[in-house]
Amino acid sequence: MKVLIGAYSQIPAGSPTPVFERALVSVLKPLLTYLYNSEQDAVLQLYLSSFLMDWLEKNHPEVNMLISDLVRRGRVELLSGSYHQSVLSLLTPKDRSNQIEMNTTSIRKRYAQRSKTLWCYGQYFNPVYINTLALCCIDKIVISTHNAIQGQDYLQEPFQMQELGKNVQILPTENGVSQLVQQYGSGEISFGHLLSRIRLLMNDPSKRFCFPMINIDQLCQGNITEAQSEELFSLLYSYSPISIEEVNDPNEPTQRGYLQAGLYGYDSLTSGLSSFNDLFVQDESLQYLYGRYTSMWESARNYKKDKDVRKRLEILLQKISIGAPYICDANGSMLRSSVRKLVWRYLNEADAVLSALPDHTYPVSTDYDGDDLDEFLTIGKNLSAVVDAKGGSLSELTYLPSLYNYGDTFVPLKGLGSSRNLHAPTPGTKQRVFTDVFFPISTPLYEYQKENGQQCIDMGRVVYDVSVLDRRNTEYLAQANCDANHILSSSLSIEKRFKFRQNTVLVELTLINTGDETIQSMYGCEVPLSIGSNKPTISFSLMEERKLTPYEEAEVVVNEVKSFKIFDEPNNTMITLVSDTRFTLLKEDYTIDYKTTLGEESLYQHTLFMPVWRLDLAPGAHQKHTLGLRLERK
Repeated sequence: MKVLIGAYSQIPAGSPTPVFERALVSVLKPLLTYLYNSEQDAVLQLYLSSFLMDWLEKNHPEVNMLISDLVRRGRVELLSGSYHQSVLSLLTPKDRSNQIEMNTTSIRKRYAQRSKTLWCYGQYFNPVYINTLALCCIDKIVISTHNAIQGQDYLQEPFQMQELGKNVQILPTENGVSQLVQQYGSGEISFGHLLSRIRLLMNDPSKRFCFPMINIDQLCQGNITEAQSEELFSLLYSYSPISIEEVNDPNEPTQRGYLQAGLYGYDSLTSGLSSFNDLFVQDESLQYLYGRYTSMWESARNYKKDKDVRKRLEILLQKISIGAPYICDANGSMLRSSVRKLVWRYLNEADAVLSALPDHTYPVSTDYDGDDLDEFLTIGKNLSAVVDAKGGSLSELTYLPSLYNYGDTFVPLKGLGSSRNLHAPTPGTKQRVFTDVFFPISTPLYEYQKENGQQCIDMGRVVYDVSVLDRRNTEYLAQANCDANHILSSSLSIEKRFKFRQNTVLVELTLINTGDETIQSMYGCEVPLSIGSNKPTISFSLMEERKLTPYEEAEVVVNEVKSFKIFDEPNNTMITLVSDTRFTLLKEDYTIDYKTTLGEESLYQHTLFMPVWRLDLAPGAHQKHTLGLRLERK
């Protein structure tokens, strides 16, 4: 039996430092030390994310020196990939080749090895890659052949695949071992069970080829120790692994096969998707984020004048193309707010570059999310925002001095972690800022359930008529009508006038009873914000008579509120919400519980702040409220 042994880590940019430290101390250092001290001709196929390699270079250069020494001695063969860990099928052919070449060049400069083998981030594969690989002098792909979405296995021995006249060799990883490592990471089996089952698989006499490719991140997720890592790889290396170049036997015919487009292996949760791109059908937030990237790419491509500006935009687009927000793996990449905020930072920086060019017209209305409705981008001195017809609301709200998007309010699909929130929003929906809800007076605010259509009317799904009121694109009017229903006894007209100032968003709300019956209900204006914080819960302080009263609870209802403040400590930003009329405030932090490489974590997504007023409108009567949301450096 021919045996290859490999290991990989896909830690993305934006991950907290303890994630990198955990992978290094628990697995990577014991593994490399074992290889260095081993007297046998052991060979390791190794893939490390470019972000992990950069972190090692800055913080542990001795580890990079050790890898270089092992490469020189023929003990380590490094696999290439996309430099920014992009899902390559989401990029143009030129960008695909650029990403691969950047990663291959980085490996060559750092470790003096020219990699000719590709590792696909997240193990998503598409046959269109093959033509790109031919341009990059890549002739092999290491990937599982277990289709994670269909639950089916393909060939478990190396095979040649052809696409449009170009060839590549597929080296399938051992699906049985990968599944066991995934089960260990999720806590389904113990470390002793992992070892015994791997030993049984490796001793199978019917196997002619076996390639265990060990997910370092999943080992960390399972809380593996240094001693256990050494024990695991000592077992694997007892089977005398060979190098990739020794796989092919010139005396044996080449097996042929065809790997379809799909998400493979046991790295990522699929959440019932029918295909990878079905993610953009089911998850509004990710569809919107990807739409922002493709729209930015189109605008940047159309600019051809200043070479330096084009180069800067190209670098930003490469960083925006990171695939981590679309993959839910052992690192919890999709669920980490810090990962998504990094993407938004680069997006808003590119926005600022393009909008400031005197010789370039940057579009202010674009359909980012593919719903046939244009969104309106407004960029001021300190604030940028996107006005959305859905809900007559804001899809983004960025404080430009910090490039931090407070509108990144993510709600993952079902199956991607769990939530204990009392007022959890619908999975996969995008939560926008300043959306309208109505619910009965008899419903206590603690029992407010937006998903329950019998208890709540959610106007966040309704398309408002949005019009621009001035030439500078700083004032907008959103209008909608709500027919009489089981909560509203009469038809209601809703008008929201947005006014964007230097540091403030003013929202003038007008509710008009256009029917023949009196309306008595509760009206809430949802203001979900993704706040930066170094604490497990987001705190806020009420302002009354020049005194601040702090609230530390994750979920609370406060009556008779006029204004409150939130301090975003990491960004040194003070956020103030003030109203011209008193309201009842519902505040709740939205978090996702997920087991990551650091153990059980409660990953913060956003905080719902909802001012609530009582409506008591006679026919023809109206009610007005004005909200001001101010962001400023403290």
